[in-house]
Amino acid sequence: MNEIKMGVIGAGVLGSYHIDKCLQNPEVKLCGFYDANPARRREIMEKFKIPGYDNIIALLNEVQAVIIATPCSTHHVIARQCLDSGKHVFVEKPLASSYSQGEELVYMADKRGLILNVGHSEAFNAAFTRLCSFKPAPRFIEAHRLAYYSPRGTDVSVILDLMVHDLQLVLRLCKEEPVYGRIAATGVPVISKDIDIANVRLLFPSGCVANLTASRISAKRMRKIRIFSTGSYFSVDLDKGEIEKYSLKQLPISPGAIPVESLKEKVEAKDALENELQSFVKTIKGEKDCLGVDGKEALIVLKVTDVILELLSSGSV
Repeated sequence: MNEIKMGVIGAGVLGSYHIDKCLQNPEVKLCGFYDANPARRREIMEKFKIPGYDNIIALLNEVQAVIIATPCSTHHVIARQCLDSGKHVFVEKPLASSYSQGEELVYMADKRGLILNVGHSEAFNAAFTRLCSFKPAPRFIEAHRLAYYSPRGTDVSVILDLMVHDLQLVLRLCKEEPVYGRIAATGVPVISKDIDIANVRLLFPSGCVANLTASRISAKRMRKIRIFSTGSYFSVDLDKGEIEKYSLKQLPISPGAIPVESLKEKVEAKDALENELQSFVKTIKGEKDCLGVDGKEALIVLKVTDVILELLSSGSV
């Protein structure tokens, strides 16, 4: 298979980044993009010198695969249209707004033999992949994701806007689904009409507990995750690419010595969007990729968010 004929749907801030990555990838032929806004369409056409479409069907007729970078509330209907047209789909996170919507997309992709990947970009974060290389066995996980307020993404709650990142990381670390009846969640709207800050607690069958906090109204930005594992502790700054590992020293140790050894690393940052695209291309070509998040993995994230959102809407904790 030669170049993959690709199209981008949605040319906002994130969509324009995807367009740029497609143009830089030698295995991709970017055939054009779609955006509903005429002014934005003209702007992107002039900037990148590529065709802009005012009709999704016209774009689909030219491509083998698409990248969907539209608001979350539109993911389901657009991805369904693309899959129904026989196109491979990469959709920005989350896969859809609900588990039932996501389930339909996964079923469609499987039935048609199409690739469905989802933009959980933190799976490609160099600090997280380094953490995974230690093969931790989590007993307690604490994640904080704080962001400045931005109108972008507020068509959904902070759960689907930000916390989905850490939910995907936690599920990948634990390698199991939580006990759904034991999920606890609290959250409040502050600036938008939906939940802007939330805390969630997950209990896993293994006994591991995960405590996640997400806010999109913070005065500072933070993306940190801490893992307490049997015999070791990890602190990971996903923003700065810094990892700290503390573990018990092997016995015997000298009298009076501190029985803990530490390791501090700063990993080289990698371009998550570039790596996501390459993962999508490799998968379309039938090559194995262990970092990309496929529809089935992203669907489990939605299964968890459905429970969280139901708890928040009902006022249960």
